[in-house]
Amino acid sequence: MCSRGRGGIVSCMNSGGPLPCPDCGQQLTGSNTACPACGLPLVGPAATELWQLDLALADLRAREGHLLARREVLLTTLRAIRDKVPAMAGASGGPNQAATAWGPPPVPPQRPTDMSGKAVQNLLLGLGGLLLVVAAVVFTVVSWGYLGIGGRAAVLLGFTALTLATPLFLLRRGLSATAETMALLGFALMLLDGYAAWQVGLAGLDRIEPLTYTGVLIAVMCALFALYGLLVHVVVGERIHTLNLAVPVAIGFGQLALPVLSIDRDALWITTALVSTAGIDLLLWHRLKRGTAIVCFWITWTIGSAVGVLLTIREVDLQGGFALSGVLVAAAAIALFQASRGRWTIPLAGGAAITLAAALVYPIRLSVDANWWPVPTPVAAFAVAGIALLVRPTIGREIGRIAAVAAGGFGLLVASPVLVPVTVALIGPFSPDNWEPRTPWDGPRTLGARDELGLNQITLTVPAVVVLATVAIALAVCALVVRRKNAAIMSAVAVTAVMLVVLPVAFNLPFGVLVAVQLLITAVLGAGVAFGGRSREPAFAVLAVGMVAEVAAWALVSKTATLVAAAVLAVVAAGVAWRASLPAVRAGAAGVATALAGGEAVAVWLAAGQSARYVTFVLIAVAALAAVAAWRLRDIGVEIAGYALTLIAFGYVVDPRMLSVALALAGVIAVGTALRPDRHNPGYVGTVLLLLASWTRLYAENVEVVEAYTVPVAVVLLAFGWWRARTASSWIAYGSGLTFVLLPSLWDLYAEPNNWIRALALGVASLLVLLAGARWRLQAPALLGGLTLAMVAVHELAPWVSDLVLSVPRWVPVAVGGLLLVLVGATYEARMRDVRRIGSLIKGLR
Repeated sequence: MCSRGRGGIVSCMNSGGPLPCPDCGQQLTGSNTACPACGLPLVGPAATELWQLDLALADLRAREGHLLARREVLLTTLRAIRDKVPAMAGASGGPNQAATAWGPPPVPPQRPTDMSGKAVQNLLLGLGGLLLVVAAVVFTVVSWGYLGIGGRAAVLLGFTALTLATPLFLLRRGLSATAETMALLGFALMLLDGYAAWQVGLAGLDRIEPLTYTGVLIAVMCALFALYGLLVHVVVGERIHTLNLAVPVAIGFGQLALPVLSIDRDALWITTALVSTAGIDLLLWHRLKRGTAIVCFWITWTIGSAVGVLLTIREVDLQGGFALSGVLVAAAAIALFQASRGRWTIPLAGGAAITLAAALVYPIRLSVDANWWPVPTPVAAFAVAGIALLVRPTIGREIGRIAAVAAGGFGLLVASPVLVPVTVALIGPFSPDNWEPRTPWDGPRTLGARDELGLNQITLTVPAVVVLATVAIALAVCALVVRRKNAAIMSAVAVTAVMLVVLPVAFNLPFGVLVAVQLLITAVLGAGVAFGGRSREPAFAVLAVGMVAEVAAWALVSKTATLVAAAVLAVVAAGVAWRASLPAVRAGAAGVATALAGGEAVAVWLAAGQSARYVTFVLIAVAALAAVAAWRLRDIGVEIAGYALTLIAFGYVVDPRMLSVALALAGVIAVGTALRPDRHNPGYVGTVLLLLASWTRLYAENVEVVEAYTVPVAVVLLAFGWWRARTASSWIAYGSGLTFVLLPSLWDLYAEPNNWIRALALGVASLLVLLAGARWRLQAPALLGGLTLAMVAVHELAPWVSDLVLSVPRWVPVAVGGLLLVLVGATYEARMRDVRRIGSLIKGLR
């Protein structure tokens, strides 16, 4: 119960004690003027009525609990009756037949339908409305001339008014879908009314331009139809029936108003129309909370901003350029306003940053020379990114971060065209696109580095260097602001290195200055590898290797430049290998130093006037020294570089004799490497190289006897097999050697049938092999020797057998064959025992 005490203080009690505070739920004690926890006033008529409402609600909850408990008791009783008399559920008569059944009568099962009733209704209503609109259009266009002015006005206005009034009666009867259809039909008739008024020149409307009139008509009719949709509603009982489609359709169709007004003007008007429409959509979203408005906002704002940004990049003679910047600033403000409201922050903040950068850059582009047009856009984009990072505490950290990332990405995108001339400058004079082919050491042709590129259509200019400098500065600032600095710092270092490399080309400085700058940058990067820290060491190493390739691309122009560059780079790489902390970096630097030493040796050899045909042996000599150094230093990088120099050396071979010598030297180096305790695999490579060297020499001397190629190898293989014969089977020990010497000879024997010397020698050799296998009970020599001897015998007897077969009557071979079959059949069991005995004998061999 509630009572009012002295001073108007309300004191409410129920059966369980004082009630809690109606706002925060704090338990109250005695009479209180206000809640001690939340401060809610408990004095006055409003407080009394609130306590009464809370008491009434508490009573209703108690009543509900009592009813639910009673319902559970009744359900339990009915279930018990059902379980005792299961036949009652299926009885068709009896004393309980007159009892009232619970629920509606059973409905027979129906076939599932493909469309719901609602879908069918919407389809019929849509088709009906479409047919009515078509009929109205046909009437307006075709049958209009048969009526006078009064008749026309009466028909159109009357029909439109009737159509728009019909939804009121339909909503009262609950026919919402039909009411929506009629409302949309009325909207179509409103547009036809406007068209008809212009067609007949009502009040001089025909003097207005068609597009202007169409845009204004769309705007006015959409506004009226939206107002109609907001006002029309019917209250039926406790429910309010409204038109749900009127306002969304008006908003969606209204998107065409401003673009239609600007469709016959330039791109600036179209951009303005789209951005203005986006602003109106955003206003409607905040006032009406209609999903159609925000969808239309996204579409119009995205298209309008994109068109404006593209105009700032591509157009340079657009009328009203400053007006375009103003429109883009407005678009950015709209996006930032919505982003600050906490909805769709990421895309809006990014789009606003890009739009603002484009707005700032366009007036600058209009005031600079055409050669400097690539510069303002990335500069403005990076400036916006920096400002966004600086004002993050003001505009919000997330919005600032997203805006900075978007503006920075946009700046990198618009700066990408400078990559083409920069790449041409980095490739150097030996580019395939150079119209004047160059050869190494043909000497600098002019005093300028850019002139060395020849008549190339793509030339590097100072603005491109300015763009690279801007990118480097932006990355450096990013490294100072963000927490994860390594990636940004190394990116800034890379861009700065590229900028400094191409700087002499852009200013057409002397060729010697270009090479000196490249060597200096390489040395600085090498110092970065040695002293930049373990976390940055791999990145500095990659940049240093790239600079080595860049120096090689330019230094080959001059003999002096090549000699100096190779020596300096080799010293830098050796220093890096000495000071680096990571094993992979040390090995890579040592390998690069070894390769550069090989290049320096070749350059010195050629500069001394020696013949280029002996470059192969110069490289192999360096590879031999690398093998010795790798043995002493235990450096895998030096060893791999030696292998690479050896492979390159084979590419300079000019004749087979020189190739045989080179292969022999490489084989000796590989065999020597295999003497190391931790290197055994190079021994196999060395054996193969020595074998190839011998074969190459035989080929160079026009030796065509196959045994000259196979016998030495077979002897070596048999010697190795004899060494392993105690622990391995005969096939592992002798199979490869015997196959290598017997099969090629047997092939040549059948290829040259009249070579009796090879037949005699091969037969004697195979017989000796067979006897050796039988003597020492070795399976591989016995089978291979026997098979080879049999093939030699067949080869020798084949002409005699052929002559014998041709000299006897034709029935003799047939008779001999039959006789053999009879003999085999008669002694089949004995022959099978002989075959099994021979098989057991062969299996007994080792």
